Amino acid sequence: MKKVLILSGPTHEYFDPVRFIGNASSGKMGKALAEEALKRGMDVEFISGPVSETNLPSLGKQIIRVTGAEEMLAAAQEKFIETDLIIFAAAVADFQPLEKSVEKFPKVGNNISIELKPTPDVAATLCADKRDNQIAIGFALQTHDGEAKAREKLTKKNLNGIVLNTPATLGAENGLFTWIDFQTMEDWGSLGKADCARNIFEKICTR
Repeated sequence: MKKVLILSGPTHEYFDPVRFIGNASSGKMGKALAEEALKRGMDVEFISGPVSETNLPSLGKQIIRVTGAEEMLAAAQEKFIETDLIIFAAAVADFQPLEKSVEKFPKVGNNISIELKPTPDVAATLCADKRDNQIAIGFALQTHDGEAKAREKLTKKNLNGIVLNTPATLGAENGLFTWIDFQTMEDWGSLGKADCARNIFEKICTR
């Protein structure tokens, strides 16, 4: 296994030139995964949504910066076919505005309504064409019914494994992580993100 593609960070779905729908993902988990892959001598490609420069790995031109879900999907589609392993660590926004205003919405004191549509499911779209010799790992951030929802994603998105975590992980240095695949479930407890990344690669490399 040589070529690794890692998707990281949030996506920002703009509804006017300055405002967007997004989330608090920092990109720290994606950076930790990239650094672990590099330690193992792997060739890493990295696609990141909008994050601080400090939360990007030292990969230079191998980092592709994107903003929205559609842009992230398009960038990943160009790399996916040549990838041995893809890790979906990005927190892709679930919805995007149906239309984007070319002008900033004025603050007029009244309520406004913004019609939303689903963003493309990046993992499901890519893994629909996954080869038998490709490995795909996802993340499931859940507030309740975590195991059931993670297992549903595992199947629906055609993944080989998934890491369950909680909203407390966003932006933090550590979190509560559980590994789930079709044979096993392992509660890893509270881990730093570098330790979580190492555990993920240990699971992958012993397949």
